Amino acid sequence: MFRLKRRVIQLIIMVVSVIALVGLLFWLNILIPVLITIALLAPFIVGWQILFDQVLPQGKLAWLLAVFLLPFIGVIAWVMFGRTPRRHRRFKRTSSEIRMLRQAIESEKIETSPDIVASYPLTRILEKLGASGADGHTSTTLLLNGEEKFDALLEAINGATDHIHIQYYLFRTDEISLKVRDALIQKSNENVTVRFLYDGLGSQEIGEDFIQPLRDSRVHVQAFDPVLHPYLVFNANFRNHQKLIVVDGRVALTGGLNVGDEYLGKNEKLGFWRDTHLRLEGPLVRELQQLFVENWLYAGQGTIDETWDLFADGEHLSRYFVNEPKGQNGATQLLVTSPGRDVTIRDGFMRLLMEAKESIWLTTPYLIPPPELLAILEVAGRSGVDVRLVVPGKGDEWFSYHASEYYFEELLKRNVKIYKYNRHFIHAKTLLIDGKIAMVGSANFDFRSMFLNHEMMVAQFDTTSIERLHESFLQDFEESILIDWAMLRKKTTGKRFVEAFCHIFSPLL
Repeated sequence: MFRLKRRVIQLIIMVVSVIALVGLLFWLNILIPVLITIALLAPFIVGWQILFDQVLPQGKLAWLLAVFLLPFIGVIAWVMFGRTPRRHRRFKRTSSEIRMLRQAIESEKIETSPDIVASYPLTRILEKLGASGADGHTSTTLLLNGEEKFDALLEAINGATDHIHIQYYLFRTDEISLKVRDALIQKSNENVTVRFLYDGLGSQEIGEDFIQPLRDSRVHVQAFDPVLHPYLVFNANFRNHQKLIVVDGRVALTGGLNVGDEYLGKNEKLGFWRDTHLRLEGPLVRELQQLFVENWLYAGQGTIDETWDLFADGEHLSRYFVNEPKGQNGATQLLVTSPGRDVTIRDGFMRLLMEAKESIWLTTPYLIPPPELLAILEVAGRSGVDVRLVVPGKGDEWFSYHASEYYFEELLKRNVKIYKYNRHFIHAKTLLIDGKIAMVGSANFDFRSMFLNHEMMVAQFDTTSIERLHESFLQDFEESILIDWAMLRKKTTGKRFVEAFCHIFSPLL
């Protein structure tokens, strides 16, 4: 509460200072000359910085166009959203805490057994690319759409006896959100430790009216990189897009669904919401627990009441990092990406796509692939691999929707089949290779998920949930419209222009 008030005060001071400066310049009758000077110089200053940023050439070109064609808007947008990730002060304050945590739980990390490597050689390759060790004793259950996901979420919360760790990119304040919040409050009142972490931008509609009842019930609440801050420019573009709940260190849920009524099909514009989530039990939950704790320590900046030892010292290690293997169930691995040069998920996608011999089936709400991923899909299609992409029939983001459709013609030329989901919106982030290897998680097939956001994906090899994932793909194909050349020829010149325009800025989306 104190930090929030301080940020509000700082923001007010900043706004008042800017207004005062503009007023002073106007009073001195030099406001217009100053604005003209800024408009002339700022694009060159920012453009120089863009040239040396560690981003893809496409991204540099898009930002340079924005900065020079729209000087004020482009410069402000770059300052707020375009800067490459840097380990800013918040990270430096908590890096020692995270390092101590990792040292303490080193013995709890999953080690890929020789049997797993012998059966699934790709697990070792993914591990070299940055994935966790592969576990053969984690049970997985596929959850389709909002009803199954929220039933499982509330069941897990209501069954908690020790702790609940919950983290979402987007948490609304609507009916289902209040239901989940009140369930957390109830468990906290029963002396279950509850930690509630939300992304500062994605969940910006959450206010004190929503949060205060949580705090009143002793729920620990933190925002991941809150944006209501004068230093907004340092973190607005690098969001935590992960969805995760860990209960008692034994059960975890992750995937594509946030918390809001639209995920139950209650959005009048989008209608039915098709999505996919995953429930896990077993050793891989420890990896998900570590991910949450690191995010929590980062968000809390190593505050005195939330330090690494509360999770992983001799007293607490067995409480939070539970080792309860389940029956043999193929293999599972966790892939995590954070802003900057960490491209574990991108590399994991590339390696799995390259492995395909028979089929590549992919669902994504935003089809804006980096060139290297696009090239692999095209080569696979031309090589005779059955490549099928399922994308929304109706978009929730205007720019992303039209940028995605720009790729249709190029993909069709390479024998890639594109299905537009005909029950309105599909938000699932899933991949199925040869019917045997799968990925389910939070990452979209776009630049943002591969390079800018904090994301997570669970890779699976011959797990029990893969069969249901295969069935869900077949159902999605039936409920979709297969795009053909006749449809593309009907595009108007205006539609083609919009798609081409949006495509220019696709590295920024």
